[in-house]
Amino acid sequence: MFAGAVREAVLSNPDVIRRVNADFVPVALKAGLMNNPPDDVEGRLYGEIGRSKVVPQGICVVNSAGKVLDWAVMFDDDKSVLAFLDRSAKRFAQFPNAKKPVAAERYGRFPSQKVADVADNGEVLPVPDRHPEGKSCPAKPLIPQGTIIARVFGRALDADGTPMADTVPQEHYAEDRFHVPVAMQETLAQALADAGTQRPSNGRPQGRFRLADNLARLFVSNAFLGQLDVKPFDADHPGGKGVLEDCEFWAKAEPGGKGPIRLSIEGKSEAAGGSRDDDRGDGARWRHDVKLTWEGIIELEGKRMSRLLLVARGSEKLTWANRGQELKKQADVTLLPAGHAIDLNCGVRYGIIGEPVAADEAGADDAQAERPLQVQEDRAPVIQMLGGPFIVFRDKVQEELKLSREDKQKLLEKFPYYAQETMNVFQRLGNKEGEEREKELQSYRQKAQEKLAAFLKEALKDAQLKRLRELDIQQEGPFALLSRPDLGMELKITDGQRMQFMQVVQEMQQRIEPLMREAQSGGNPRELGPMIKKIRKEQATRIEATLSESQKKQWKEMRGKPFDLGD
Repeated sequence: MFAGAVREAVLSNPDVIRRVNADFVPVALKAGLMNNPPDDVEGRLYGEIGRSKVVPQGICVVNSAGKVLDWAVMFDDDKSVLAFLDRSAKRFAQFPNAKKPVAAERYGRFPSQKVADVADNGEVLPVPDRHPEGKSCPAKPLIPQGTIIARVFGRALDADGTPMADTVPQEHYAEDRFHVPVAMQETLAQALADAGTQRPSNGRPQGRFRLADNLARLFVSNAFLGQLDVKPFDADHPGGKGVLEDCEFWAKAEPGGKGPIRLSIEGKSEAAGGSRDDDRGDGARWRHDVKLTWEGIIELEGKRMSRLLLVARGSEKLTWANRGQELKKQADVTLLPAGHAIDLNCGVRYGIIGEPVAADEAGADDAQAERPLQVQEDRAPVIQMLGGPFIVFRDKVQEELKLSREDKQKLLEKFPYYAQETMNVFQRLGNKEGEEREKELQSYRQKAQEKLAAFLKEALKDAQLKRLRELDIQQEGPFALLSRPDLGMELKITDGQRMQFMQVVQEMQQRIEPLMREAQSGGNPRELGPMIKKIRKEQATRIEATLSESQKKQWKEMRGKPFDLGD
């Protein structure tokens, strides 16, 4: 799932490529669907595969029934990748289907760091040979008609200004795609119509005008080398801080006859970012600076783009390392999640080509655009783990807040960073247990909530913030009176009541811990989940019973109108 690292470290080995092509069926699993499976037949297959994952990324081999045979996060050396494939092939010969139960073998690093196996849960899942009639592939959702699908290519240049021949490292070559929504295109068309006087010969505006900031930022945000975690100017990046020091794009209509209006584009951008001063959780330390000059064309037919061509040239500096691991002098496969150290300082060139979404990929005008990470209402472990304002990423909450499609997309663009950061924290904690683990998790959770709350304060209206707070309180329930001092102060919770709350929580943890251990040992989550929820509900009722009548009345007002989140 760490696709860039797999491409440059695992699937750049010719021996591995030949072996995979000869004896395996390679499949790239979409991270969002793996970590948050949809509630359908395909989602159950994703869930079965993800049930035994070591961390929310890795490489696994499954049999014809979708049963995991082997998981590996990293490898001891390059030869170990081939040994992993050999091991998996032998296990497949023993367990080709669901006729015999098979435990999933798991490795933090293959073969030296083996972790506990996950037992077969006995479920035999249907494996459909095609998608249901009328339903698009969940890994390739329908995109709103009129959306521009833009592909971006980036190259690092050598001292002579020639693209570097070695395109395997992520810091030498980038290829990605992004969407230009219809709303941005319509804003561009309106800006063109408002720009200057009309030409009598063809009735087209001739004034030079500036592109909207959100469109300019969209272009710049996709022009960088390296990995996702070093996005240079995303100011709300949970693992970094950045600023777009300069971003100015201008457009002017070219003279012409009939047909699409062609806009000549010129611009400049300067982005600078780096790791935060506080502890990110995975030990990454980086600095990234990108300076570019842009030129190109955009063709408009009515209010929609029909073609997008942009070229950017400039310089890029990127230093990246990880203080928690020695990244140098080791094979990249030994440090897949961390990646190798990067020290880049060179010229760069980017190209962007965009065209309207193809008919077979397009849905209705209001079809939901592809999102960085799919969030399902009943499968949101990251949201549940971080708590608090993170419920804003749930679809039903966004509907209750009456967020616009653009607002939803802005939120969803940030979610992958929080998901990645959370995974990194869990990976760093490793085998820590008890109070030490909980203390570090709570510290991280608080920082993450504060960062998101600061963003939401600027992004949402006052009424939306108020309703989100009510939904947050409803979701957390009476336990919030212990974890959030602000609520306790509002209700004037006494020290005696707080002591009672703590006693209830301690008893709840004692009852839940055995169930959690059972789940980690391969227990059926469909059976254990309801049991845990029942215990929490019972203990929540006990906390509310300790409130005075006036406190109960105020507590009801703070929760606002009841809303069913479907839990």
